[in-house]
Amino acid sequence: FGSSLAHSAERPPRDARRPVDSSPEMAAGSGVCVAVPPRADMAAITAERRFINDDACGDWVLPIGQTGLEFQAVNALSAMCFLAAGAPLAWRSETTPIARAYGLMMCGVAFGSFSFHATTSLSGFMIDIAPMATTAALMLFRATHALQADAGHFGPQAESRRYFVAIVSALVAVYVPWVMMAFGVSHSTVWGVWAFLFGSMGAAFGVVAVIVFFNEGLLQQAAGRDLVVAIASIVLGLGCSVHSFLPGLCEGWRAALPLHAVWHVFSSVSANRCGRVLNNLTKICDRLEHRAQHEDPVDGTKKHKGASLLVRLFKRDFLPSQFSM
Repeated sequence: FGSSLAHSAERPPRDARRPVDSSPEMAAGSGVCVAVPPRADMAAITAERRFINDDACGDWVLPIGQTGLEFQAVNALSAMCFLAAGAPLAWRSETTPIARAYGLMMCGVAFGSFSFHATTSLSGFMIDIAPMATTAALMLFRATHALQADAGHFGPQAESRRYFVAIVSALVAVYVPWVMMAFGVSHSTVWGVWAFLFGSMGAAFGVVAVIVFFNEGLLQQAAGRDLVVAIASIVLGLGCSVHSFLPGLCEGWRAALPLHAVWHVFSSVSANRCGRVLNNLTKICDRLEHRAQHEDPVDGTKKHKGASLLVRLFKRDFLPSQFSM
């Protein structure tokens, strides 16, 4: 009996063996202590959830509670300009199906851009660029179609090829920025790479549209004016958003103006005009295919393969040549 008393006296009381919870956070009703990281660690964790670049330069930025996220007021509200750009394209009765789909997706761009600027989160950035890549894929799809139609390539195989070009381009444009963020590349660099990939798709569409419209004699008409407005607007808008992917430019007068919101205004104008150009380019492709199939109704899969459209334009001195100097 005495031995048992001595043994129990050596053991600490049950409450003494239990860890003392020094924090207010404890799993309710479980009695299990929860480790809470220090405030500095919490700040680092919440900062990792944010896409950090200079989009908010000159904007009215509001913190979202203790999440570490931020609400960019002017940028978020100006994102609705894309809704105004896409809705008319989706509602117009004379709009072709692909231009209507482009308009609907442009409305999605509005909500994606709003989601990003209303949170500045990494997930918001991905939600922002995904619908933008989709709209660019639709334009690239039709640009490829125009080149195929001019070269006399029709049928299911040609259609599969342009689907492949459009889908793979959109996938690369979204996946590459995600991989870069996963490997810790600076967000400004990620934004710059994304802008290059997305801009390359739009530039390809613009070049094809200029060549086709010139060949069809449409540059002096309303279709050509839409193309000019689209190009001019995107160039002006890009000048207002250089600070987003070139760090260190958010100072002086730039820090006093919400220039990224101005980018939204210009790029939404360009997006609307690109939708109209897409609509006209679709009608041209339909005419080219109808013309070729009418000439050879038996086999319309590959009517002819002469000189490419670009080569023919060189011969017509549409582009400058060193031999004409």
